[in-house]
Amino acid sequence: MTGNEKQMENIEAEDFPAIRGLTLRRYQGKGDIPAMVAVINHSRAADGVDFITTEGDIVADFSNPLDFDPKSDILIAEIEGDMVGLARVTWEKRADGKKSYRHSAELLKEWRGQGIREALFLHNERHILRIAKMDDEGGAGHLELWANDTDNEWRSIIVNNGYREVQHVIDMVRSLDDIPKMPLPDGFEIRPVSPEHHRKIWEACKESKQKEWDYSDNIWDDEHFEAFKKTSGFQPDLWQVAWKGDTLAGMVLNYIVDEENKRAERKCGHTEHVFVREQYRGKGLARALLASSFHVLKDHGMDDATLGMEIENPHDPIRLYEGMGFTVIKHYTWYRKPIA
Repeated sequence: MTGNEKQMENIEAEDFPAIRGLTLRRYQGKGDIPAMVAVINHSRAADGVDFITTEGDIVADFSNPLDFDPKSDILIAEIEGDMVGLARVTWEKRADGKKSYRHSAELLKEWRGQGIREALFLHNERHILRIAKMDDEGGAGHLELWANDTDNEWRSIIVNNGYREVQHVIDMVRSLDDIPKMPLPDGFEIRPVSPEHHRKIWEACKESKQKEWDYSDNIWDDEHFEAFKKTSGFQPDLWQVAWKGDTLAGMVLNYIVDEENKRAERKCGHTEHVFVREQYRGKGLARALLASSFHVLKDHGMDDATLGMEIENPHDPIRLYEGMGFTVIKHYTWYRKPIA
């Protein structure tokens, strides 16, 4: 018996349609990553999602998996030996001690409408229930996932399986023409980011997230810090970080994903993790950091800047962003279902 046949013995094929050539298997190593990235990005594009996952992101995630087990939490669907879909489960421990189990099921557009994606989805739910039964820390927890708000297959599957809305997210965009003049307030200075700043910036990111609905302390440990430095968003040469003396006062962590721009035939940079510490708010620091970010992105050949934000945000920053020229282009929703 081959190794692959042994793996197949342990995979439940319940709910999967009888399609000629359809087989299921587990993740087998780095050789799977290029096909996984292709499936993820083509699937998301079919669901109206613009941003992509890079091979580097997956390599960084899988080289030191912290919130999932690649050997058991990934299921791959193939047709005649070619990868067409995959299911994935991850988890986070929330502030109340309960676990949030996040999952996704990606499928190439040409294989939709035959029940494969629905079966991958149900496989994830059964797998999560098995994990939850073995984990008695802090109670049962819940399942979580997200979708684009426009009509698409993924959103329909989520809603039809009893998930409820818990958070809304918007994507915004701004042209890099006509950048406003926004000088730094007196006493603040933007400095080039050096390696000794990385930890302070990481801690500021953690601080900025602590009041958000899905805050999880365990994703801010040393291992996650090291993993963050391997992601496509880790581009410290583009970051705009303001200091008051030796204190980090505020920041915007900009990044550019060349593969994403090539796929979308655009030149767009991301302005994310916009944050000003509470004692420095109300002075125009966030506006100055955003304006500086626009210049940096434009200097790197970008035409537009994007920004994502949660609607139910304790800081209510939408007026700030609209005042800086951003307009809403897309809506997303996070969904949740309790584990029975």
